[in-house]
Amino acid sequence: MFTYNYISFFSQLSENNNTDWFNAHKKDFEKDVKKPFEAFISKLIFEMNALTPEITISPSEAIFRINKDIRFSADKSPYKTEMSAVISKKGKKSNPCPGLYLSIGAEEVIVAAGLKMLEKEELLEVRHHIAQNSEQLEQIIQEPKFKEAFGEIQGDKIKRIPEEFKEAAAHQPLLYHTSFLAMTQLPATEITKPDFVEQIMGLYQLTLPFAKFLSEPLEG
Repeated sequence: MFTYNYISFFSQLSENNNTDWFNAHKKDFEKDVKKPFEAFISKLIFEMNALTPEITISPSEAIFRINKDIRFSADKSPYKTEMSAVISKKGKKSNPCPGLYLSIGAEEVIVAAGLKMLEKEELLEVRHHIAQNSEQLEQIIQEPKFKEAFGEIQGDKIKRIPEEFKEAAAHQPLLYHTSFLAMTQLPATEITKPDFVEQIMGLYQLTLPFAKFLSEPLEG
């Protein structure tokens, strides 16, 4: 689906992030970036649906626009230098859990799964679940293939945790997190390989026990 033209487009956009350059190369964007990315996301949705039947969204529900929201940003460059999507039950309007966040730019592919931007009550439920099932969580995140692929769980943290979790947090530092993300990176050149979809699906399969664990306290 992808060629090196995808990588080349974003390499050039990084150096020419302005409306004039983008408009002059819009046909390249459509042919080498937008259409291949949509085809890739469509294929992933199909493959992921076999493992997670609730994922039935369209590519348009998953894919973020390339235009940046610069209203409150010091960086006024108008375009993102990657394409990105969330493939999950509600797509880009939800957490990638179960599901995946994907970002593909000129240098790297970022793959992530988990929870972020939780409401106060949601975070409380997740923390209670972690505190009560810490050993189960450790088994999931220390599983050798998961550990090799994703390393340590990423996410925002706080320095002071509510009193009710302090004792449990001494044994499970993830209770200090306010987001819980399994993340990994691949070289951007992987997108041109014939097994790229299989690579991403292999990572997705590894995230499913982690996603199931995080989803349990939020179901219903």
